Amino acid sequence: MMDKKELTKKIKMKALELGFSKIGTTTADDFVEYEQELNSRPDYTPWINTPGTGYLIDGCRPSTFYPEGKSIICTVYGFSDILFPEELTPYVGRAYLSRSYRPLEESSCGLRVNAFKDFIKSLGISMYEGGIIVPERMACARAGVITYGKNNFAYTEEDGSFIILYTFVVDTELECDEPTIICKCPPDCQECIKACPTHAIAQARRLLPLNCVLRNNLSNMVIPYELRECLGTKIHGCDACQLACPRNKKVLANASKKDLFLEELKKDFDLERILLLDEKYYQNVVYPIMYNYIRDMDLFRRNAAIALGNTGDQSHIPALKKALENANPLVRDVAQWAIDKLSVK
Repeated sequence: MMDKKELTKKIKMKALELGFSKIGTTTADDFVEYEQELNSRPDYTPWINTPGTGYLIDGCRPSTFYPEGKSIICTVYGFSDILFPEELTPYVGRAYLSRSYRPLEESSCGLRVNAFKDFIKSLGISMYEGGIIVPERMACARAGVITYGKNNFAYTEEDGSFIILYTFVVDTELECDEPTIICKCPPDCQECIKACPTHAIAQARRLLPLNCVLRNNLSNMVIPYELRECLGTKIHGCDACQLACPRNKKVLANASKKDLFLEELKKDFDLERILLLDEKYYQNVVYPIMYNYIRDMDLFRRNAAIALGNTGDQSHIPALKKALENANPLVRDVAQWAIDKLSVK
């Protein structure tokens, strides 16, 4: 059996070989401070008081959901080098366009994650594979692979905040890395706070989740009138705070690699077709880049109606009038709102 140092190095080298940009390891100790912080925030109640569902509070206690756990392997996948198509970025967040967040198993990122899991198991190491997820940003900071931003995102020097984190709780003691639980943003910088269209970043590292663009994109409740204009044309996620962040300027300027899948998909992307969404278009165009969170096609139709209403383009009114025939009042309500907004001269 390899000693702890040799085993840790072998795991790290495999992660880099597979295309992860960074990897670190930490203990599987409970995240006590994180749990205390969650419990101190009443606006996070929906994510706290639903035990046993993989919500944030469940992941704070590895000792409860995986008592065998001794270490957490923390990996980072960076996508800052991708030059995302301008035909897609006004509508969909870059993390979702990267198809790396909770990746589909048959996707390139899904295959990467599963190959890494298989390698870990081939070393005789067992891991937790249930539905609970540890606080990934905290785990990765504890493992020394990321720092924090005032906008609540994780950062690396190489990719800024355009990263996805993957964590693996294992039953083997590994050599731990030095933590980097710090925020490297300039003390007086407020750019992300000023850039947030819905004022969801109340102050540095303090998110108002119910205001967040993505939270409203996936909500099955009536979106308040005062937020509809603020959502702009975003139908699945938002990059406003990341695009404004000085820590991201260099990586954004260096993005040059085209994603050939997105280059093809952009040719078929159309807000009116999402407004009047059918199953075939959903499977071919929407699902491949927006499979996270939203399962109800009417929410995509509703989001597209808001986006069309915020374009200022009156040519979309006929499609919006057709959407008034939708059986779902959420769609009809917003379609009428969009028609009224576009009709004002």
